Amino acid sequence: MSAGQVIRQNTRKNQGTVTSIEAVGDGLRRVVFDPREAELRWRPGMAVGVIVDPDGTSLRDRWRHYTIRRQHDDGALEFLLTVHDTGGPGVDWLQSLEPGSSFTFMGPGGNPTVETGHDHYVFVGDRTSLASMGAMRDALPDTASVTAIVATPDPDRASFDSPALTDVRWVAADRAETIRAGLVDAVQVLEPFPPDTQAYVTGEMVAMRDVRRTLAERGVGRRRVGAHAHWTPDRRGM
Repeated sequence: MSAGQVIRQNTRKNQGTVTSIEAVGDGLRRVVFDPREAELRWRPGMAVGVIVDPDGTSLRDRWRHYTIRRQHDDGALEFLLTVHDTGGPGVDWLQSLEPGSSFTFMGPGGNPTVETGHDHYVFVGDRTSLASMGAMRDALPDTASVTAIVATPDPDRASFDSPALTDVRWVAADRAETIRAGLVDAVQVLEPFPPDTQAYVTGEMVAMRDVRRTLAERGVGRRRVGAHAHWTPDRRGM
């Protein structure tokens, strides 16, 4: 799969213990945690499944999937999570975390992982995509040609913590509809893509679909686009 191999998620349960949590950027929290089993097979782009509500009445209430931003030298893993204002099991879990909190997770796995060796890369998504974008950008050579388009409510507060990524186009959008329109418009006005362009599209489900269609119209075929939906209104368990 030219858009990056999707590796089946490890279904063995692991335990994580939070070591630090801090507010960063535009409505994000950086969560660092130690896994009980430190030898994890992780590649940039992968996610883990987290039990956010052990007492939930359905799988959609019990589980959420979160992309790993990075793995530290000591084996600790890091999330970059969005604090949504819509409530729900995932938001409640995130709000409850503090150093020393523990949780159960499975993985890593799933999600497209980055491929090296292409002439140009395009990352498109919203602020829920920043973890995967940062992880994949860090895995590429500093000299790689990369453009990122990110929708976020307040671009003045937004930041991208991968120093090698210098071409970031921030789109001001705070609802699914404006995210969809803003990302499509931003992709449409990009310069023509080099023939060997690799794209990764993540974030809101319908926006992802619309962006993939726009990329195809611009000459980036389906097999050159890795995609994974993180959320969409009124749907839980993603």
